[in-house]
Amino acid sequence: MSDQEFDIIFRGDIVFGHQLADVKVRLQQLFKADSAKIEALFSGRPVPLKRGLDKASAEKYKEALGKAGAQVDIAPGGATKPAPPEQTVMKTAAPALTLAQRLEIQAEADKVAAEQEVTRREEAAREAALNPATQAATQSNWSLAPVGAYLLQPSEKAAEKAITIDTSAISLRPPEAGNILDISEQALAPRAVVVAPDFEVAEVGADLVRADEKMELPLLELELEDWTLADLGEDLIAASEKAEVLIPVISDLDVGLAPVGADLGQLKPKINIVVPDISGLSLAD
Repeated sequence: MSDQEFDIIFRGDIVFGHQLADVKVRLQQLFKADSAKIEALFSGRPVPLKRGLDKASAEKYKEALGKAGAQVDIAPGGATKPAPPEQTVMKTAAPALTLAQRLEIQAEADKVAAEQEVTRREEAAREAALNPATQAATQSNWSLAPVGAYLLQPSEKAAEKAITIDTSAISLRPPEAGNILDISEQALAPRAVVVAPDFEVAEVGADLVRADEKMELPLLELELEDWTLADLGEDLIAASEKAEVLIPVISDLDVGLAPVGADLGQLKPKINIVVPDISGLSLAD
């Protein structure tokens, strides 16, 4: 089993979530081939991309092509052999047709079904023409009714019972009468109770607080004998009254200014870019 060989088979399918145009560009870059050869891979027929690989190498090739968007299969070596175009379409292309091919086959099937329906109707018409009973029913006294005519006879219509409405108590009121409801019929809106105190406007400059409402504030007794005026700009706080301010000692730091636009955030982790080895990939003839 260790000597078994495998082939990489591509049928034109792409991985879900990838765009067909992007996949073609990636395959063109991987195989270093022109667009015509890449387009030939999407014909719907199984194409072997690589032959004679061991199991591990085949899995690596499948993973690399899957990242590029190409969905490939691993088949036992020699299971897929080149065949004439007619044989390939008949035996292998049917289960994996492209969208354009499926639409073309569906359109052809609809066309055949429409032709069969027309043929069936023509045969039914010929049989009706040869059958006397059908011919008599076809030639009955039928006609087209004019536009807007009733298709039911008066005897065929359902009888509608008239509804009598008593309007004796209803009368029309002239426009100048105003509201159509009488005063007794109108709902009375609740009256809002508004409390308006007997306020007066005081004269300009009048004291709004009465004498009995004022509070007597105690007068502070200050001894101003030892008070003097300090000179302009003189410090009013003595040296003994000042709070001691400790100046922090900052050691010399080996720092500098970052250039404009530099990223001052966290150091980015180093990401190793994985480059698949495609030196062994080639297009099979």
